[in-house]
Amino acid sequence: MQNFSFQKVLKKPDVKTLLQRLGDSIGKNFAIIDTEDRCLWGNAQGSQAKADIYAHQICLGTVTGDLAPHSAEAIAAVVGYIVQTEYEKKQLAKDALQKYEEVVFLSQFANAMATCTGLHELIEVIRAQIRQVISVDEIFLYLYDQSQDSLAPFLYKTEDSLRDFKAIEKIVERVLKFHQVEVIDDIQKDPDYLNQPSRIRSLLCCSLTVQNSIIGVLGLAHYQAKHFDSSDLNLFSTVTGQVAAAIRTAQYYETIKNYSQTLEIRVKERTMELEFAKQQLEQVNQQLKHLAIYDELTQIPNRRYFTSYLEQEWRQCLRQKSPISLILCDVDYFKNYNDLYGHQMGDKCLQSVAKIIQNSLKRPSDVLARYGGEEFIVILPYTDQPGAYTVAQRIHHYLAGAKISHADSPTNRYLTISLGIGTTVPLLHYHPSDLIKIADQALYAAKGAGRNQTKAKVLSFQCS
Repeated sequence: MQNFSFQKVLKKPDVKTLLQRLGDSIGKNFAIIDTEDRCLWGNAQGSQAKADIYAHQICLGTVTGDLAPHSAEAIAAVVGYIVQTEYEKKQLAKDALQKYEEVVFLSQFANAMATCTGLHELIEVIRAQIRQVISVDEIFLYLYDQSQDSLAPFLYKTEDSLRDFKAIEKIVERVLKFHQVEVIDDIQKDPDYLNQPSRIRSLLCCSLTVQNSIIGVLGLAHYQAKHFDSSDLNLFSTVTGQVAAAIRTAQYYETIKNYSQTLEIRVKERTMELEFAKQQLEQVNQQLKHLAIYDELTQIPNRRYFTSYLEQEWRQCLRQKSPISLILCDVDYFKNYNDLYGHQMGDKCLQSVAKIIQNSLKRPSDVLARYGGEEFIVILPYTDQPGAYTVAQRIHHYLAGAKISHADSPTNRYLTISLGIGTTVPLLHYHPSDLIKIADQALYAAKGAGRNQTKAKVLSFQCS
């Protein structure tokens, strides 16, 4: 009954009330004296009868007073029962608190280990967690190598630690062999002590197994003999199962990691071999993608892209009830140009015209495409007829400024262009092809009026 106060029990209000009632019931005064002759209750003067008070077979004191012997014995028995009950309640509370603390520790311990993957990190966590609940100088781990049938110390911090562990190797092998937990009060008195210099005196160690597979031995060491007690043993025995499982998981992880690194090296080697081919393939794909969208001669979008883009912008303008315009462009008397200057110069001429028209467009959404032969077409989303006419005039102006000679043109000694504008606000019963049709009609009107000019038409309901 260590750390238990007999005096404090007697001072409890309910105990004092009970003792008072005992005195009243027998009509006699009595006193309670502890083993050091201190009076803890009543008045000890004139005492005749005496009876010892026992709890858990330990004498706590004496009941004395002007009492009959059987009364003194009865009071002593009641007081002993009260003290024993209070002691047991205190022990229950202490045990419950200890169990709760153990459960909390085990939960935190499991969570901390669950975050680890490498063995080194795991052992450091194990060390830190165990030190919180058990006083220890060294925490060591011996890992078992099944292929070599041998144990080897793992993660010792200093040469002194390694020397300390060398002295207990035979003890560790014995623990592993018999798959047990051992508390060794003094290694120097153990028959398997190697009689080598070591600071270690007392040991608490346990073999680690997972599904009957040997992992190694985990141990706690202290530089003081007879350091570990039964509570340390119980707690340590509880955590070793978790430790074994965590170590096995970490070993598997490191094996997979090493294998993965080997595979990565091999993959890198193969990747280096394939990288050049991959780059070539990407270049070919880029070229194919470019060819699918752009005209090879002028490097502006081709007719296929124009059709796709027009449908996209048509839907946008339809939803927003916004105008959209097309400008269909035709180089005047281009056949004459080809016949006079040759096809090579004709190609350069078309490239120049494409750049001039492209430079005339100011918005990212305005797109120029080659429509076919010497014809180009411009898509102008969110643009009404006056806006499209402004762009057309800019095209005429820029082309005139370029002064591309055309000696065989009936209209001008420099290259000119005819433009036809089609404009509409898309409706459900309209189709993009209707807009192309009226732009073509406007172009036809411009050419019929003498060329080198712009004509415009609006797609109305009657035109649909």
